[in-house]
Amino acid sequence: MLLRRLVRTLAVTLCASSLCAAPLPAAAVENAGGPLYVIVPFGDPGDTDPIYRNATKQFSIDLSDRRVRSAIATPIDAIEAVGTARQMCSDYNAEGLLIPQIRFEQSKERNLTGFLPVVGGVVSSSGVFDRSPIRAQLRLYLIDCSGVVRWKTYTTANKVHKGQNVAAGLTEITNEALADAVEQFVNRPAGAATTSGSL
Repeated sequence: MLLRRLVRTLAVTLCASSLCAAPLPAAAVENAGGPLYVIVPFGDPGDTDPIYRNATKQFSIDLSDRRVRSAIATPIDAIEAVGTARQMCSDYNAEGLLIPQIRFEQSKERNLTGFLPVVGGVVSSSGVFDRSPIRAQLRLYLIDCSGVVRWKTYTTANKVHKGQNVAAGLTEITNEALADAVEQFVNRPAGAATTSGSL
């Protein structure tokens, strides 16, 4: 009898703690105070590219490290997110949307060592995959709850990648471009607003 009562008390205590708390609508990062921003994930809805998934998570982590509250939305097209900004802000009790877009480039030109380019890099005369310049171009938009672009920035990161694991190089330059964009977002002028523009 005493054992049953003890087990019941323990179960109620655990349930009252965060174990029984209702989850947020998406992965959220809560910091004390400040507005919450909804992150529209990288890539298109249904995209399974791990580079995009990791970039979205890293974006949320970088914001959290700078004490910016964020929640990752379910995957949605960027244009659709702008059109439904009011509803998304309401769903997440957010101040706005953060829409990141990234594009990768790889040099197709002959590099300084004279190796010939191929898709995915350059191959030396010995047939070994060699160095290849890669670049990430990131655009970050702050959309208010009425669907207007209030702030935007563009960042880039470059690297001469060596080896066959190009995804590792792309992840590295994506994280570098993200860190720069987050730094600019955090330090944007108070009340900063840009002229309206398209994504």
